[in-house]
Amino acid sequence: METMMPAQQNLLGSRPEPAPVEQFVRRPYRERAARYQVATDRMATGGLNDRHSVADIGAGHTELDVCLRTEHGWRGRYVAVDRWTGDVDLERWKPPMRFDWLACLEVIEHLQDPDRLLSVLVDSAELGVVITTPNPAVVDVLAMDPTHRTPVSREHLAGLGFYTSLHNFYGTAEDGICGTWYREGLDVVERQVTPVRYEGSGR
Repeated sequence: METMMPAQQNLLGSRPEPAPVEQFVRRPYRERAARYQVATDRMATGGLNDRHSVADIGAGHTELDVCLRTEHGWRGRYVAVDRWTGDVDLERWKPPMRFDWLACLEVIEHLQDPDRLLSVLVDSAELGVVITTPNPAVVDVLAMDPTHRTPVSREHLAGLGFYTSLHNFYGTAEDGICGTWYREGLDVVERQVTPVRYEGSGR
């Protein structure tokens, strides 16, 4: 019987411990800023002003609020919705009231039924909804994070009435999707294809 060398035993034996998954390290704001900048620009295109409320669903470290206030000078009402703000299960959660804008960034891919949440967000928005999610045409959404449950394509979002655009959110060209739904309709974007930056209170 042939005897295996130790090196061969290592190759054929149990797998080594996996290396730490780098995605779980919280990135500096500057590396994550693109998604917040795109979201705020989409809201600005729809008329965001200081009288408006913005509910941030799955707010995390509330970096959307940082972007709105430091990069756009916005002074409206920001409401964070996350597990740390209370008993929030986004598989069943519904907005308790209407908001002018609802943002849901890097969230829907974590849900079993993202369409349900998108539907209640649209119903609760006075002006619009903006979301971001990885682009399954470019990246393996389920492999990015073990808590990802449902890849959502650009075509699927368009079928739900969202205007969509592709962006570099994770380091690869067009690896992220921004979806925007405006209560006024897509003609908001058609009239103003290049999103405008927020320039004042609109008062």
